[in-house]
Amino acid sequence: MNTCFTDLKFSITLFIFLVIFSVGKVAAQVELVVSYQNSFEKKLPVVSIPKTLKSLSELKELSTNLIQNLHNEGYWNAKLLPFAIDSLDKSNSKKRIELIIDLGKQSFWKELKTKSIPNLIKRNVISDFEKKDFLKKLSKNDINVPVKTQDIKKLQEAILTYAENNGYPMARTNLDSAEIIETEKRLYFSANLTYQSGSFIQFDSLIIDGDAKIKKDFLMNYLHIQQGKVYQENTVKNAARLLKTMPYLKLNGKPKVEFRYDRAYLRLPLKRVKSSQFDGVIGFLPKSQSAASSSSSKGSNLLLTGQVKLNLINPFGAGKTIAFEWQRIRPESQTLYANYQHPNFLKTNLEIGGIFNFIKEDSTFSIVERRANIAYPSAKFGKIGFFTSLLTTTRTGIIRNADTANVPTADSRFWHYGISHSYNTLDDIYFPRKGFQIITEISTGNKTFTDSLSRSRISDTQNPNAENDFKSPQLKFITEMNLFFKVNKLSSLRLKTQVQFIESKNLFLNELLRVGGLQNLRGFDPNSFFVSRYGLLGAEWRFYFEERSYLMAFAEQAVVRAHTRRNEVYLDLPTSAGAGISFATKTGIFYFIYAMGNSKTQAVSVINSKIHFGLISQF
Repeated sequence: MNTCFTDLKFSITLFIFLVIFSVGKVAAQVELVVSYQNSFEKKLPVVSIPKTLKSLSELKELSTNLIQNLHNEGYWNAKLLPFAIDSLDKSNSKKRIELIIDLGKQSFWKELKTKSIPNLIKRNVISDFEKKDFLKKLSKNDINVPVKTQDIKKLQEAILTYAENNGYPMARTNLDSAEIIETEKRLYFSANLTYQSGSFIQFDSLIIDGDAKIKKDFLMNYLHIQQGKVYQENTVKNAARLLKTMPYLKLNGKPKVEFRYDRAYLRLPLKRVKSSQFDGVIGFLPKSQSAASSSSSKGSNLLLTGQVKLNLINPFGAGKTIAFEWQRIRPESQTLYANYQHPNFLKTNLEIGGIFNFIKEDSTFSIVERRANIAYPSAKFGKIGFFTSLLTTTRTGIIRNADTANVPTADSRFWHYGISHSYNTLDDIYFPRKGFQIITEISTGNKTFTDSLSRSRISDTQNPNAENDFKSPQLKFITEMNLFFKVNKLSSLRLKTQVQFIESKNLFLNELLRVGGLQNLRGFDPNSFFVSRYGLLGAEWRFYFEERSYLMAFAEQAVVRAHTRRNEVYLDLPTSAGAGISFATKTGIFYFIYAMGNSKTQAVSVINSKIHFGLISQF
């Protein structure tokens, strides 16, 4: 069999040289025709060829691929016959090349023996092929199964993949004892499929190169590599994907596997990334109507806002996250946020965590959320999590101005359960230029109104038997997707979409979602829209003048089912646009963004424009 393939390879090479010396350079576009001769089968092979030919290089490539494809289909003796080409100068109107192929006899399977294959592989791999692939016909003694290279290759790859993921990365398969029987019109081929397992391999440990600050035990658990565990090739491939989700590490090359005797060591070139952040931001905004009526803002045309954000990522080399944020938007409004995430809890693949979130809105109401979550990070499916949360809203009972005097708010408790999912393929967590990121969260539960005033308001607007509405189901959904496209070496395009909604039979102002500001709708005050439904599409162009510094311009279009501070429902189409700059310094990342927004409650003007700027210190 090897001699037969060697002769075929020599024939192809000889033909190409004949073409080169007999044709010379194709000077003009010519018509190409393919025909067969000496075919013993009624059904001729179908080949895909261009109708016209422009150059000799195209002819060489086409000829080689054409014969190779026929060989792969079982026509082992197929060859191109020598041919003559009409004059191809510009004065000749006949520009035509005819390729004549001598097909010869096609090869068909007589038998493929698999007796030497281990029973475990027969049950898990070969049995599947016998149900749906070419082996199914062979098992029924069908003599009309062509010997196709892709069929053999597919079977061998399936066997090797199974072996690699079950402790035998050195496994090999071959065809031996090959026999060719020639009849008047056909070739019949039989062979024995052999398998050599090689040594049984187990994982040992990681070898970390670079300056990454990470505990080896933690990283092994995170990458699902335990000492003594059966070697799995998929685990090695997934390691690179999982490492991309860790913002404090960066692969500085490709992972490599080193085999020593019967043990496998995964070598990872890891570079430390400054991911912990301290962000202190101040901003100046025009006084809102509520701020103007406050005695603390008299004599000033601007309102000073502030924010302190501390985000510790991997502080002890074990992947933990500790976050704290305080923000003051208006004189009597503030937020407090705390988050703790603990990966590989008790040396398992699970991540647990908790969130505390406090919001005080002027003198009207306050919101407290307590949340516990558990998640499982997967290289193939991303991070899948489950959580439970208790959300309580409370009226403060302090009324200081006419705008908030009749705001319908309520005391309620919303205990809900949900599922979350996040997945990303970004090439860089902080400065991505290509890839995508998606975060989705959905939850449902029962909401109970706990005060008599809220119940009386529901009774006034519902039927007399409204007691059942004091406790009702509620659904909450949030998703965000970012797509990055690398336009060229220096610029990229970011497309962003966000969707949020909350559904319940009775919704009060302090139970609604709040959007606006730097995170989701630039050009407006932070959390300026109280919404039950919200959608946004945005595009942002970035021009990188340094590796971690860029200029940007953006435009955003949103649609909201919003509520005024008196809880009057209306539909709005807020639009925003702006530009900015972000550049790296020795102490961190400085950003400056100028944005203008337009909505039913805010006209486009320089007075209403917003400036977002600050310095994110990374360490």
